[in-house]
Amino acid sequence: MSHSFKAVSLSFRNAPLAIRELLALDEAACRRFLTQLRSELHLSDLLVLSTCNRTEIYYAHDDDYSAAIIRALGELKQRPDAGSFAAYFDVYLEAETATRHLFEVALGLDAQVVGDMQIINQVKQAYQWTADADAAGPFLHRLLHTIFFANKRVQQETSFRDGAASMSYAALELVEELTADVASPRVLVVGLGEIGSDVCRHLADSKSFSSVTLCNRTRFRAEGLAAEFAPGQLRIADFDNLAEALREADVIISSINRET
Repeated sequence: MSHSFKAVSLSFRNAPLAIRELLALDEAACRRFLTQLRSELHLSDLLVLSTCNRTEIYYAHDDDYSAAIIRALGELKQRPDAGSFAAYFDVYLEAETATRHLFEVALGLDAQVVGDMQIINQVKQAYQWTADADAAGPFLHRLLHTIFFANKRVQQETSFRDGAASMSYAALELVEELTADVASPRVLVVGLGEIGSDVCRHLADSKSFSSVTLCNRTRFRAEGLAAEFAPGQLRIADFDNLAEALREADVIISSINRET
């Protein structure tokens, strides 16, 4: 493959959660980082992907900019010691390996829960940020549209995603297994971001749980999800009363966002 596409990856494969959390990026940070990499390092075909399990930067340049990208990430996160984390990063300097890695990530092959359906939406979101920053060239546009087409075929033509196809669904299956001998287990979901919302939806669809309480920093968010997924069935606990809700629960599923 004659192209200078490369990737720098910090993921659950090599980095513990504590390190991944230190360098995780929210949407605003991803957008700033895209602009910084484009203007300061003059990189093209940029994609910045940051999830609970990985922070990855894809780029095109003839030279290896992995060390500079890691330093820039440290500056963005106000971590001057980020260079000491270099051993936790995987670096893909060949276009073929970087492209294959992005395929495997986007289609859920390189996920903690193989077949994870959330990651493709996260890749689409990252692509939107790239497009907004005008940071993609013809190569990246073609690559991502090919990935999205391949994902559609996987969904329609294979059984690859049968079963636990997301972290939230896998969590629900584990809870069902652990509470098999508990009559009417009381479940508390703390934090209603992307994963917490998916957990809430799966719990509402399940016949195994009749006592589910939602607790979120913003009560309005909890009320909205309860009304959307199971009107009148899901309880709401104020975040100020979290300690009391914890004492009453048999199972606690926490997915509170860490400040990034």
